[in-house]
Amino acid sequence: MNLLRRRYLISLFYLLVLTLGITAWMNIPMELAPEIQLPTITVTHDWGSTSPEVMEQEVTRKVEQVASRLRDIESITSITSEGLSRVTITFRKHAPVDFRSVELQEYLFGIRDVLPQSLNQRPITRSVPRELSDMQTFMTWSINGDLPHRGLLEIAEKQIRLPLMGLPGLSEVELQGIREPALSVIFNTFLLEQLGFRPNEIMFLIRQNLEWRSAGYTDLGEGRFTMMVPPQFNNAEDIERMPLKLKDSERQIRLGDIAKVEMRDYPARQVKRINGSPALTISFEKEGGADALLLATEIRDRMEVIKTELPEGVVVRLEQDNTERLRKQLDELQLQSIYSILSVFLVLLIFIRRFRAPFVILGSIVFSILISISILHLIGVTINILTLAGLTVSIGMIIDNAVVVFEYINPGLPAGRDARIEHLRNTLHKAFVPVLGSTLTTVGIFIPLLFAMEEVRMFLVPLALALSFTLIASVLVSLTWIPYALVWLVPPSIHEKSSKTANRFVLFRSFSRKLNLTRVLYYRNKLRWVLTIALIAAIGIPTFTITEPTWEGDSWVRTITKPYFENKREVDKWIGGVTNQFFSKTFFGEPWSQSQGERIYVSINTPQGTPLDEIDKIAQNFETIAIPYAHAFEYFETTVSEQFGARMIFYVKDEYLIQPDPYILYSEMAYLAARTGNSSISVSGLGESYYSGGGSYSQGNIRLAGYSYTELEATAQQLQKRLEQNRRVSNVDINQTSFYSRGDLQQYFLKFDESQIVSKGMNRRNVLEALQVDINPENISGRVEFQGQRVFLMGIGERRNQYWMDFRDRPRNFNDTYFTMAEIGELDKRDILSEIRREDQSYSRSIAYDFAGPYQMANNFKEGILEQFPFPIGTSFVESNFFSFAQDEQRKNMLFVMLMALLSVWMIVSALLERWRDPFVVILAVPLALLGVMSGILFHELNFGQGAIAGMLLSVGVVVNNSILLIHDKDHYRKLGIWGVRSWVHVYKNRIRAILITTLTTIAGLVPLIIIGSDPFWKDLAVVVCWGLGFSTILILLFAGMWGK
Repeated sequence: MNLLRRRYLISLFYLLVLTLGITAWMNIPMELAPEIQLPTITVTHDWGSTSPEVMEQEVTRKVEQVASRLRDIESITSITSEGLSRVTITFRKHAPVDFRSVELQEYLFGIRDVLPQSLNQRPITRSVPRELSDMQTFMTWSINGDLPHRGLLEIAEKQIRLPLMGLPGLSEVELQGIREPALSVIFNTFLLEQLGFRPNEIMFLIRQNLEWRSAGYTDLGEGRFTMMVPPQFNNAEDIERMPLKLKDSERQIRLGDIAKVEMRDYPARQVKRINGSPALTISFEKEGGADALLLATEIRDRMEVIKTELPEGVVVRLEQDNTERLRKQLDELQLQSIYSILSVFLVLLIFIRRFRAPFVILGSIVFSILISISILHLIGVTINILTLAGLTVSIGMIIDNAVVVFEYINPGLPAGRDARIEHLRNTLHKAFVPVLGSTLTTVGIFIPLLFAMEEVRMFLVPLALALSFTLIASVLVSLTWIPYALVWLVPPSIHEKSSKTANRFVLFRSFSRKLNLTRVLYYRNKLRWVLTIALIAAIGIPTFTITEPTWEGDSWVRTITKPYFENKREVDKWIGGVTNQFFSKTFFGEPWSQSQGERIYVSINTPQGTPLDEIDKIAQNFETIAIPYAHAFEYFETTVSEQFGARMIFYVKDEYLIQPDPYILYSEMAYLAARTGNSSISVSGLGESYYSGGGSYSQGNIRLAGYSYTELEATAQQLQKRLEQNRRVSNVDINQTSFYSRGDLQQYFLKFDESQIVSKGMNRRNVLEALQVDINPENISGRVEFQGQRVFLMGIGERRNQYWMDFRDRPRNFNDTYFTMAEIGELDKRDILSEIRREDQSYSRSIAYDFAGPYQMANNFKEGILEQFPFPIGTSFVESNFFSFAQDEQRKNMLFVMLMALLSVWMIVSALLERWRDPFVVILAVPLALLGVMSGILFHELNFGQGAIAGMLLSVGVVVNNSILLIHDKDHYRKLGIWGVRSWVHVYKNRIRAILITTLTTIAGLVPLIIIGSDPFWKDLAVVVCWGLGFSTILILLFAGMWGK
């Protein structure tokens, strides 16, 4: 206690804490989401509208081969769809993922010659948790106007991207929706064939003459110099003058005789408009650790200046700013903190009835949070939505420690300084075990996060760091600040009025005697069986987990259990209690988010092969009817793509949500959708959704896996025949894909007659060269340098769409050999997989079917088919249950984490109390808290997502604090020789006020998060902790010592 005599040392220490804390708060970076990245990287390539099967063979398979050379790989998965290849590599923990990413990029550079020339590789990306994926985009702007795409691109590049790239903390400014320039050679296909030229040979010559070429070297003097031939073409006219030698002749022609060369836009695969005008999207990416608020403010200010310099008719609009959410969180945090402090202040004032107590205790909150912020800043952790949650939630827990210390040392505190220090010497040590126990149990529950699922662990670690640092700081503050404040900051004159306080304690003891606490505890013990049975009934007996077995014949077990299984649902409802209701009505996980009430969504899905222009015409029809109602919207955006159709979003102004205009337009859009044929259109957002289209759900699903794609497809076809033999089976689909990909993808297959090809003196390569322009009228030959910019080199045929008969019967020429496609082959069209999935070199394919019959019969049929079907070697059946599989995994993992948390709490309490049995009594508070957690989730109709998981873990650590107070005090009276009901009477008299204060202050600190907070994570967390703590406190006070003698 000699430390408390050195008031200047303690004063300067807290002055230092105040200075460092404020400085850290002013300088610590603030961002919406933490820099959380999973040990996973994804390589993405796109290649026009290439079919999934060709894409998988030519791109995905080769990328997987080089990726397998990396070290520390845990798994490699890939998804190949039309024109798109995504290969995801998952590494082991603690692997140098950034280094592996660079290494993979070098491997990919090494195989660029064996990949298609027109293939486009996107940047290698790191994966983030799904819950934070929508927070990763920092800021997005759009630019649109009555200018062609190339004009908008030039303005965006020169006036926005280049000037802003130098801002500190900004890593990239990316332009999206642009149509890049392409050096296009438009061939006259008729002359091309008649003169015997091959498009690929001409494109090779053009590319060769546009590049620097080595011409050997020469020795001059003492050195050797390399000779280089510069590009031969400076403009399109030079290319058209390129000479071409006629076959079997000395005559030459110019390229301009059979082709036209000009600069065009690269063929659009996607079109974006805002308010009906062409639009480009400008995405700003922030460097890790940069202050998001300062950077966003700087970009906004610079963009306001740029707006004044833009040509008339060009509009720049802010589409997305994730810092708005952070600003809103900070504003809400300030308001919530004020209400939390006022609520806590009132609770403390009601119980302690001295103004000095709330101020002393609230001072511990300020210093604990400032110490935590200083540590977070020191170790490089930013202030974000998760660390803010940890700091906010910790307010109520900080008060727990402060109240416990205050309640131990404040009663009987003398007036003199020396007498106070001596009083602290005799009482302060009694608070060590409760304070350390409450802190360590709360911090200790985060230790099991090491065993949690990767997404859950990485999501909760920032919250755990902020909360743990704050609580550990609160131990230091509560054991030094509160004694220091009571000794040196409270004038002795106030303590001269302690007689009134004593009278209040006398009145309290008089009330206790009238209540006759001993008699109450006596009768409570008499009714312990009734109370215990009532508690078990409320929690419930988990019979709902029992599934009915498949009986074979009659047995006495079946006879006995038959009444239960016949009435299982009703029986479980009565004896399952709250637990049955919780598991039957609660969704485990994060629900799919969907904005409602402020936007109108239009989704247009067209058949495969629909030209982009045709899809755009349908979208323009919706834009046309929206123009008269443009005043009711902030703006509307349209995205048109050959792959997914068109998506339109109309952002309704808040003031028009109570006006008829948006709802009239909503009805007109539904009417237009109904009258638009050959497409599936949905209209949703402002009422009952409309969908013009078909679709069905297949109740049966069989998933196959194998290492050979063709063998797996053949196995699926054989299994299809086996399924269709049963008359109850219909709609068998061996090309079943996920919800997000189209299921109507078809592909043409050209089957050659080899004997006919040989008889005409040709081979397959000759035929394909003759068909090249017809099969793919836009042949991309990679990128070249032309007129100071890097552009695509593209060969284009004059013929666009054509009928099958024209393709089949038109005469063709190859080396003076004339033939038609009808003579040498036939064209076949069939359904194919729209997504090809592989995991660790193994393909997967799903077979969907409908079964007309009850579930049990369908399941027995499926099991019988799989048992009898002869699967080839290397092919197997894979169990899959879609959503329930992921939920079962999450439930099992959370149960394991919960058990580990209980073990952690038991170990900590055992170490503090130096006993084995008493910690089990402390742990009994956890089931009581879980009853409150389940009741709160059911009452508020919450899903059991990340916020609820964090709240449940916090509840486990918080609710044992009251039990530790009771057991520690009970152990004190046991040592004094007081046992049984008498000891519990003393415990209740001495500690019930501290328990009520800590419980109510914690709840009071969290209630503003429920009432004011808009973020579902914080609200779920606060609801779970409040209900768990409230239930456990009431039930602990009711059941503690009930079975003692």
